Amino acid sequence: MGKESQSAQKALAAAKTTTTLRIHYPEATVSEAGANITIPVATPTPTLSIHKDALKSASDTKYVVVSIDLDAPFPSFSFLSPILHGLGIDFVPGTPDADGFVPLTGSAEWLVPYRGPGPPKPSSAHRYVFLVFEQPKALDAAKARSSLGLAEEVGLTARMWWDEDGAEKKLGLGEVLAGNYFLTQA
Repeated sequence: MGKESQSAQKALAAAKTTTTLRIHYPEATVSEAGANITIPVATPTPTLSIHKDALKSASDTKYVVVSIDLDAPFPSFSFLSPILHGLGIDFVPGTPDADGFVPLTGSAEWLVPYRGPGPPKPSSAHRYVFLVFEQPKALDAAKARSSLGLAEEVGLTARMWWDEDGAEKKLGLGEVLAGNYFLTQA
């Protein structure tokens, strides 16, 4: 069975009571945890905005973003999970909007490019979780790739059975600052 990292568990629990992260697709924004999003809507690489209260106070702080599927191939039999759907570094905060959400900008490409949802038929809905962490000052793309043993091109096999707890430790990440998730079904 798939393993939910401590960060994913914390983000899932927190997202049920308060929204600290919004996931923006061209056709939809995930503001509420557990929103249902179709595969075509969630296929493009999203942009993210984090609530200003979740940000660190130093203006030069960068952030790491992780996206994982907790339910592959089936929620009741998730032996391939979690699957890494994207890993981005060097995100920086922009200007807050009227609701206090700050866009995270930066990396034109994700270190591990975002891969949209693809739950198989006849699976029930999968949970796609996005997590945001403070990025350690010394962490750059080369160090992240080396620490995680990632090739330049990260295929499906390297994304399956993603050890989120292990990756956080290897990258020197602290507590998850913000998270949210949506549901997608084939």
